[in-house]
Amino acid sequence: MMENQMCRYIFDRDEFEKAAHFTAERLLNDNAWRQQIYKKIQYFTDNYFAAGEKLRKSDLSKLTASQIIKLVQKIIYFQHYHQVYSVLANGVVLDGRNHLSNKIREELSQHLGNPANFESYWALLTQVTKMSLRQEKDYKMAKLARSFKFWSRQRIYKELKKLHENYCWLDYNNMGPASSLEQFERELKEASHHVKLKAELLKTKNKQVNLMKKLKFDTRSKFLVFLAQNVIWQKGFRKDMQYHGFYCYESLLKELAIRKKVKDWQILSFMFPWEVEGYIKTSKPNTTELESRRKFSIFTVSRKEGRRILQGSKARLLWKKLGSLEDYGNIAELKGQPAYAGLVRGRVKIVQIPKDMAKMNKGDILISQATSPDLLPAMKKAGAIVTNTGGLICHAAITSRELKIPCIVGTAKATMVFKDGDMVEVDANRGIVRLVEMKTRRVKKIVNY
Repeated sequence: MMENQMCRYIFDRDEFEKAAHFTAERLLNDNAWRQQIYKKIQYFTDNYFAAGEKLRKSDLSKLTASQIIKLVQKIIYFQHYHQVYSVLANGVVLDGRNHLSNKIREELSQHLGNPANFESYWALLTQVTKMSLRQEKDYKMAKLARSFKFWSRQRIYKELKKLHENYCWLDYNNMGPASSLEQFERELKEASHHVKLKAELLKTKNKQVNLMKKLKFDTRSKFLVFLAQNVIWQKGFRKDMQYHGFYCYESLLKELAIRKKVKDWQILSFMFPWEVEGYIKTSKPNTTELESRRKFSIFTVSRKEGRRILQGSKARLLWKKLGSLEDYGNIAELKGQPAYAGLVRGRVKIVQIPKDMAKMNKGDILISQATSPDLLPAMKKAGAIVTNTGGLICHAAITSRELKIPCIVGTAKATMVFKDGDMVEVDANRGIVRLVEMKTRRVKKIVNY
């Protein structure tokens, strides 16, 4: 469902849980299947990135429509399978009833004899020690900052431009913009503290190894730790690759806007990938339809009816039939899964994308559909973190344990029940989020999932 550029997904719960259970079991117990899936993820991701770079670096103004279509067909093919296999392996298993994280946690606890201090073991072992692309950028930026004493300003600037070229898309999200070179220059001035990042990750890794030796982990238990860390790293990496792909599409959409005399090139981003070729040939779907999609639309997929795109009154009618037209004004309490214990009161700030971070103040309660590395600056300010989705190895859970910030995951609808400015109490000892003071009167409306 799309409403005012915000996209939400709704699944048949039974089918979703069946898929999550099936995938979790395969990842845990079918070595050949797991390795095959990971190989496919690697193959399609590498080619998706390369096809995106080729599209971005091509001078599209000099290409014919047919030549552009060939470039587009290639990136769309790899994008499709990158997304299919990545979501399968690190998406569905972490949402819903958190099949994978619960299974890993239960098996590890049983292996250790269900010790009273298992939570502290779990908090350490699930910390990801492989650098994310964002950490990689920060570390390289820090090393460059340390070179001020030895390199000329000209050389520093040259290296900074390389970093910008390689990583400016990390904050692109779905519609941009990419980070500017000026933004990188500002980051460089404060980047030196990240130089310890590599050593800190290695230190954490050594602590994990020593703990596993102390507790006499067998091969199976070590594998479970690896799987937990790998899945959460892959989920962040998948999001980064999505951002890179959207960034690469920008030059295409701008070129099409010029050729079709469209004033706002971003309206073209509301096409589905399979519609791009048709748009190049026939200018359909037109901008009026795309603007309608942006305001409110529903895209459905079912075995019976295949793919459908509904807009306007038809979309709202279906939304109502799905039971999503609901008044959350009378709900004052939600329950989720405690990820890091604590009891905190604070003002709610809904943070879904990087631009939302500007409204975060120290001690605010960060509420999100799900967190990701690009929201880390806001998470560090939070008095507590609450998410709709996720389990004990999701990004929010792991990061909250690292930062020692109370956290509750898997509340299902915290972003719909609570609003910016509400005063809430987060009891992460029991997994309860309670409304203390409502900022504004609730109005019945169509909500975002």
